[in-house]
Amino acid sequence: MLDRIFRVLLISSSKNFAASIINALAYEPYEISVIDTIQKAKRLVIEKDFDILIINAPVVDDFGIDFAIDEALRDISGVLIFANAKYETEIYYKTYQYGILTLVKPSTYGILLQSLRLLSSSLIKKEMLFEKKTDLKSRLEEIKIINTAKLLLIEHKQISEDEAHKYIEKKAMDFRVNKIKIANEIIDEYYKKGSK
Repeated sequence: MLDRIFRVLLISSSKNFAASIINALAYEPYEISVIDTIQKAKRLVIEKDFDILIINAPVVDDFGIDFAIDEALRDISGVLIFANAKYETEIYYKTYQYGILTLVKPSTYGILLQSLRLLSSSLIKKEMLFEKKTDLKSRLEEIKIINTAKLLLIEHKQISEDEAHKYIEKKAMDFRVNKIKIANEIIDEYYKKGSK
């Protein structure tokens, strides 16, 4: 069993469909909120974050495709649209490029669960990539700060890049702080001198 609960927004005008989804997923890691119109869903996604959006198309006030695309482009990681066989292919071709899954209804429990597990796995992968991207951005910013400090040392102390690097490392070890703190202090020191 997963240690994570995925927040699902289910939009369905059919109470029977909503009840069948809730019952099918009762023992799975999904917390389901049910809304019966697209307008209500638009208000709810402003107030609350969801991981997965399920639309039982058509909904009473809209077919739901535009909302599904908007949410797929926004933050909701996975979008699943249930549609009658008559519309499923058309919906698929309008939405697949946004990573939206379409299923023909009625569908089996196995297909529903597989689809939600695929969306859940995609969400986890997306979050891991976002964290990695954030870490890389942070690391690049650190390198930029350290390189700026080294350039200031090279310019003002007339030393080589290797000597500037060792200078920053030694100061960081001597004061038991990270190199970024020393680099920022060097930058502050030389910019203050330059502004006098």
